Amino acid sequence: MPDQDPPDARERVLRAAETLFFQRGYKGVKMKDIAEKVDIRQASLYYHFPSKEKLFVTVTERVFERHRQGLQQAIDSAGLDLRVQLHAVTGWFLSQQPINFLTMVHAETPALSDEYKQHLSLISYQSVFDPIVQAFIRARERGQIRDVKPETLAGFVLSIIDGINYASSLPEAPPKQEMADDMVSVLLDGLQPR
Repeated sequence: MPDQDPPDARERVLRAAETLFFQRGYKGVKMKDIAEKVDIRQASLYYHFPSKEKLFVTVTERVFERHRQGLQQAIDSAGLDLRVQLHAVTGWFLSQQPINFLTMVHAETPALSDEYKQHLSLISYQSVFDPIVQAFIRARERGQIRDVKPETLAGFVLSIIDGINYASSLPEAPPKQEMADDMVSVLLDGLQPR
């Protein structure tokens, strides 16, 4: 009798794949590894996902959708003050498993087909970059910031988040939240002494 996967088998596969892809990267995970983690036959994985590439893309879409919802909720619940919104954004990112954007761009996506590369690029922009861009656009419209390209500011925020995740692993690093608070202060107040 063939494997009878429980109704949540697809969800279990997605969760296991997310964990393994996060730990080892796209190239470091085989479908066999995922099947073993979920305790199903490897052939059963192909029932749910026709390829490792499709599984990776589906997992990545889910991660980005979580970030889109979380970021939008954080920004919306922070009111109209950009400083409070940026603290909410950094709080959201620090509460999640880090997305290392540079690793994703340089190590993960080159292994994907051009179609999936473009798709994930669009999804990442819509899910992570655009909510922050929109917060800067609205702050500029309210006169809270000077006329600086919102895309540049959003890129700066995301780069610093990546940097915080790296810097936190260094000896004697301050807590992540302290680094995030400093980042928001430097972004909005500059480095000049008061």
